Amino acid sequence: MTEAQAATQPMDSTTEAASPWVVRVPEISARDFVENHLKARRPLVLTDALSDWPALGKFTPEFFRREFAERPVRIRGRNYRLGEVIAMQQASTADKPAPYPCTLSDCAKLIPDVSPRFARSLPNRHTSPFMPKHVFDLVNHVEIFFGGPGGEFPYLHYDMLRMHAWIAQVYGEKEFTLYERGQEHLLYVNSERPWTSTVEDLHDRERYPLLHTARRHTVRVRQGEALFIPCGTWHTARCLTMNITVACDQLEATNWREFIGDVVVEEKRNGHAWRGAILRAYMSLLGPLMTLTERFGANRRTDWGMRNTGAAASLHERAAKQGGSGARP
Repeated sequence: MTEAQAATQPMDSTTEAASPWVVRVPEISARDFVENHLKARRPLVLTDALSDWPALGKFTPEFFRREFAERPVRIRGRNYRLGEVIAMQQASTADKPAPYPCTLSDCAKLIPDVSPRFARSLPNRHTSPFMPKHVFDLVNHVEIFFGGPGGEFPYLHYDMLRMHAWIAQVYGEKEFTLYERGQEHLLYVNSERPWTSTVEDLHDRERYPLLHTARRHTVRVRQGEALFIPCGTWHTARCLTMNITVACDQLEATNWREFIGDVVVEEKRNGHAWRGAILRAYMSLLGPLMTLTERFGANRRTDWGMRNTGAAASLHERAAKQGGSGARP
């Protein structure tokens, strides 16, 4: 199929690309998606991805303030109640932004509202019974984000363990800044947590001159749309309106080797080199078997395979204990 014109604009005139980098389409065939986006590591916006979700129209600030007002959340080291945060976000402005990002990871009861999982985000190997579950200790596979106007994600990053990210906008609008691949030398990468940047202020040209020479693009994600962010793509985000976002990750054949590599690095970083070696050997053998079974429909659970979602603590809370996060904005 012919892809639609991109709806992206570079942040600086010096970063303008010769051809569109992020395209917007209502749908795309499996073959085109694999060849032109998964393998090519090219972002994509699906403009009609959420049409079957009950969440579209149901998930509003009022709904969460009514049903989940007392749910505890933690934002940048401070404890809040979800209803309190949403009230602040509704009053947020660019000059006085409310706390962000706010995530609800204990959302197992809401999985039916974000089902079925749309086809292009499958297969997903997290649901395989053969996956070593402990490698996802710092990752929640689905989270709900809340943000108010002016809220900006606090750091530049790519998603931990080289997983693809899907950002489904169920309420309001959000703007993402995506960096083209191969520019790590311009992004002030944190040597200890290499999925994050050390940049403290993305707008500070004097302290971070190299960052502002990097090729980057902005894309607005509107209500009902889903943004695909390929693994290893550096990005950040800011809220344009009060918004609610469902974020999830995807692990499949094209990012499997990169995933294994990051798992091994993390094991070594945590003093478990021996376990990393075992995991590398095991998952290297497991990958081809998964690829074969996926031809017959394996790892395509549209119910997300998230029956135990409520047991996980927030990614931001848990990763913060280790000095960083591989979170999605």
